[in-house]
Amino acid sequence: MRPLPVPTAAFASAPLRSPSTLRQAVVDRLRDAIVSGALSPGTLLRETALAASLNVSATPIREALGTLASEGLVEIEAHRLKRVTPIDFPATRDLLRVQWELWRLGYAWGMSSIGVEQNALLDQAILRYRTALDTGDHAGAIAAGLDFHTIFITASANRELLRSTLDRRGLIARFILLHGLQTLTTIGLAQHQAILTAFRAGDHPGVIACLDHMATRLIAIAQAGCSPSIAHQTL
Repeated sequence: MRPLPVPTAAFASAPLRSPSTLRQAVVDRLRDAIVSGALSPGTLLRETALAASLNVSATPIREALGTLASEGLVEIEAHRLKRVTPIDFPATRDLLRVQWELWRLGYAWGMSSIGVEQNALLDQAILRYRTALDTGDHAGAIAAGLDFHTIFITASANRELLRSTLDRRGLIARFILLHGLQTLTTIGLAQHQAILTAFRAGDHPGVIACLDHMATRLIAIAQAGCSPSIAHQTL
């Protein structure tokens, strides 16, 4: 597949502010552009062009691309060409299957440690999801849904489990945004609410059952993309 050039409108016009580090600001801006599809799968990433677009030097760009490569969002080929990772449906299906099992562990280990503060955050995530649906903010709905699950996983206090799930949030969010918008409905919102209702009723098996239902639907979308006609395409 011939790499695509970086579109000039991939980034918001607002200048980068100064968070803790310029590098993190660049990482966040590039990640947002990739996850949203503004930098589409397969786009060739030229450090000089990206640096000019973001008005920074090449060094934070190079460092940011390394970080995003570790998250699976950027491919760095043997001859040092860099591109936005194409969407490979079989690989995405396998990713979702693994993440599903990790999330189940996170929920199983984390539910007993959810306290008042985490309960408030769960309510906020549900509210953000609902608001995003009402305003047509697909990216916001995805972020709210992932934040909801991350609250349970974080409560497990297992740093390796948290790292293994957080590092793949971008890939999951991009797949949903580009190929799974049908999951972002009031039904999807109701499934998150069902998890919360079951949890607060002390029905931990019911929580896992709801999680399994949600994961199975998303995996089915990836599986559908593995048909012989497109299984070897990169999108």
